Amino acid sequence: MNTRLLPIAVLALCAAACTNDTENLNDGPVAAQFTADIYEAVSTRVNSGGTDWTDGDRIGVTGAGYTNVPYKRENGKFVTDGTTIYFDDTETKTFNAYYPYQSEGGTVTVSTAADKQGTGIDFLFASGATGNTRSPEVSFTDKTDKGGEDNSFHHCMSLIKFTFKPGDGLIFNGMEPADYTLDGLKHEGTFDTATGTTAVTAAAESPITMQLGGATTSQVIILPQEVTSSLELKVSFNGQNYTTTLPNPSKPEANQFSAGYAYTYNITLSNKGITVEEPEITPWEPGDSNNVSITL
Repeated sequence: MNTRLLPIAVLALCAAACTNDTENLNDGPVAAQFTADIYEAVSTRVNSGGTDWTDGDRIGVTGAGYTNVPYKRENGKFVTDGTTIYFDDTETKTFNAYYPYQSEGGTVTVSTAADKQGTGIDFLFASGATGNTRSPEVSFTDKTDKGGEDNSFHHCMSLIKFTFKPGDGLIFNGMEPADYTLDGLKHEGTFDTATGTTAVTAAAESPITMQLGGATTSQVIILPQEVTSSLELKVSFNGQNYTTTLPNPSKPEANQFSAGYAYTYNITLSNKGITVEEPEITPWEPGDSNNVSITL
């Protein structure tokens, strides 16, 4: 009888040993794995749908005793770009992250001048994602549909979008507006990589001129800011300059370009007058959409 029980006892000991080995491994250092989504994004820096990352994108991650650690997007995943973040105990750790990665970290200076427009100033921030040795995948995603929190990346800057349309008596066929100048905004400030907050540091407003190169749409990333007077828009068309006044934002806050919001201005070039319609809501996060007609 004892001989028959021996194999069972040995099997039980082996199983216990395997279980203990697994537990020891889980309690030892485990590399963090990061996944991330961009909340309600537009195509300022990513694919045409605006809600995915591009290989080569780098984020800075802080948490578990690490500060401003770069991770790079490769083959659809974020991988270490130098230092690897490890969990070294069983406690749950909380992480924040931002994009694009800044090697110096902390509070960095920002310019939204024409030659700085693009992915380099499309700052994103995510917070509150957690992980531990038993659940090492840190998910910067929106979990609200499952009763969790929204830990996805959100835009920290504001966006102004322009669409230029021909009005009565005009056709853009090969003779689109050449450029436009927007005046009334401040273009120097800071971005805090630790908190995702921005601040304006410029003392005065300055104009920004954007080339269109045959396009009829354009967008300008700006620092979130309050405006105290109307913005002036000058459009160069067919060798002449034409100006109009743009309405200030009214939503979500009056006279405020808010973080994470896009403001769309539909500009109609016409020879019959200038009209400014009441703003409508359009998404980036929802912001103002305005229709403007410019007399030629």
